Amino acid sequence: MDIDEFNYKTLRKIQQIEEKTPALSKINPELYINFSDYIKILNLRFKNEINEQRKIILKNEINNTKKIIKNIYEQREKKILIAIMTKVRGGEPNLKNLVNTEKILFESILEIVIRQRQQIMDKKVIKNDLVNDNKTNIKKVEKKVKNENNKIFLVRDNIPEFIGTDARKYNLRKDDLITIPKNTSELLLNKRVVKEIKKN
Repeated sequence: MDIDEFNYKTLRKIQQIEEKTPALSKINPELYINFSDYIKILNLRFKNEINEQRKIILKNEINNTKKIIKNIYEQREKKILIAIMTKVRGGEPNLKNLVNTEKILFESILEIVIRQRQQIMDKKVIKNDLVNDNKTNIKKVEKKVKNENNKIFLVRDNIPEFIGTDARKYNLRKDDLITIPKNTSELLLNKRVVKEIKKN
């Protein structure tokens, strides 16, 4: 995009497109450079303008332009952060419309998030806390089902929502402690997504 064609109307159009699209919209690779150059041009016009009425108009244009530029960037920044979390959690976000400066932002934050997650999840203290929490939860569940025949199971991985043989809806997450009917438990055991917790 030629900087001579870059104006308030152009910026509003870019802003509106970004607002309407859930993914990053396609922008000119030089857009952020054009942002900076356009503000410089407006400031220069303001500085050289001698008509006070025209200076007021230019000042308002500069302020409104900065607000729109900030809004466009923040919308794209939010989408980039969502894409990072999608990537970290095993998804495949749409990154085709990232420009070079945004790719640098994406990759640098992604690296930090991955490294931090690894450091936290690898700590033995967290593993020990999970074990202790499970022991406490097991006692609570055992007390709840002491007069029932259902067994206690530890969920080994996140399981998509499903309907059990008892016609109940289940939405199980990793490390949940559950009691479920025999037919449903056998199905989950066969798939190795739960394991039985032996009562003492």
